[in-house]
Amino acid sequence: MSFTPKVVNLSGLKVVLVPDDRETVTVRALIGTGSREEEADSLGSAHFLEHFVLRGTRKYPVDINAYVDGLGGVIDAYTSQETLSFMVKLGREKTETAVDLVGQLVSEPLLPMKLIEGEKKIITEEIKFRDDDPETKAFREMWRQMYRRSNLGRPIAGTFETVAATTVAKLRHYLDHWFVPGNVIVGVVGNWEDEKKVLEQIEESFAPLIARGKTKLSKDVYVVEDQKRPRVELVTRKSMQQTAVYLGFRSFGVGDKMVMSRILMNILLGGGCFSRLFREIREKRGWAYSIGSFPDALSDTGALMVGAGLPRDKIVAAFSLIKEIIYGLGGAGKWGVKPKELTLTKDCYKGRVSLKYDSPQGVLGSALYDLMFEGRMYSAEQLKKEADEVTIEQIREVCKMIFVPEHLCVGVVGNYEKLPFSL
Repeated sequence: MSFTPKVVNLSGLKVVLVPDDRETVTVRALIGTGSREEEADSLGSAHFLEHFVLRGTRKYPVDINAYVDGLGGVIDAYTSQETLSFMVKLGREKTETAVDLVGQLVSEPLLPMKLIEGEKKIITEEIKFRDDDPETKAFREMWRQMYRRSNLGRPIAGTFETVAATTVAKLRHYLDHWFVPGNVIVGVVGNWEDEKKVLEQIEESFAPLIARGKTKLSKDVYVVEDQKRPRVELVTRKSMQQTAVYLGFRSFGVGDKMVMSRILMNILLGGGCFSRLFREIREKRGWAYSIGSFPDALSDTGALMVGAGLPRDKIVAAFSLIKEIIYGLGGAGKWGVKPKELTLTKDCYKGRVSLKYDSPQGVLGSALYDLMFEGRMYSAEQLKKEADEVTIEQIREVCKMIFVPEHLCVGVVGNYEKLPFSL
């Protein structure tokens, strides 16, 4: 079955419909705001809202997690630097309920004062857990170094201090400003007989949101830093037997003409089991418990990152080889890209695209993000065509653009009093 998305405008609210012949319905709302849009004294507001709106709405004054579970469904929510998302999945016969629930979450949450202190405790424990996890901590420190002069460097969940200072008034102010029709896209995956009826249900359930009427918002803009030397943050933990390391370089946003070249370059570097890093560091030498690379594309900037769990006695040799591979990928030498490799990489990427677009949820997820950040949608065929057109020269060019030694940012968590290797 072809999962071809259809976009409809309902009084300023974009709606994406994806037909599916299964016995379930999935409704998702994507809101174009996150941690980078928060004021300095209200860090973590977006993430707090992600939790708190689930404590009840005007029409459903109950714990929404428990309510959906009682219906045999699934609910999910998350926060990033630029987005908030709420998703409800129920049986097909409960399409109207699924639409209504998500509409209520973004339109009329109660934000009950009596429950806010309990939510603060939950989020505080979440922050502690993330700080205690070595890999998460290394990633956070690397990211903070990379974007330390920008809103993007802020922790998504906030800090202990900002969570403690959170009030219903602050949350309501944030919600009223950002939860507006021009900043929300609704997606529905399902098997419906009457499309008109589904759209009517959406318009009715999201009516309070639509009534807010605002469509254009001023958002944070990233200003590129003139970084002149590598940055590093070492977190000492004497009890650790291995070392968590993250390396990162600033990249570019979703609409950049070099995005596809960067995607393929990442697969070659560390985005698969045949990649340079996995093969050389883990398979051949056994120097890593885990290793890989991954990109992160935001609206106006991005990052290319390498994460690794390394034995303490191999950290110096492993870090040196990781850098050698990274900086050599854009050249014509030992670590440079070979024509046959690029062909295999393209095949790998096109296979991943096929798998993603074979799922209606995958199609919906891509459509929502594409519309939110680029104002358009991509088909599987378009993405495959773009991949086929990438050349070795373009791979080399994107490597030279991203892998600038002076722009390296590193986060390290391990049993060290001082940095064990040189940058």
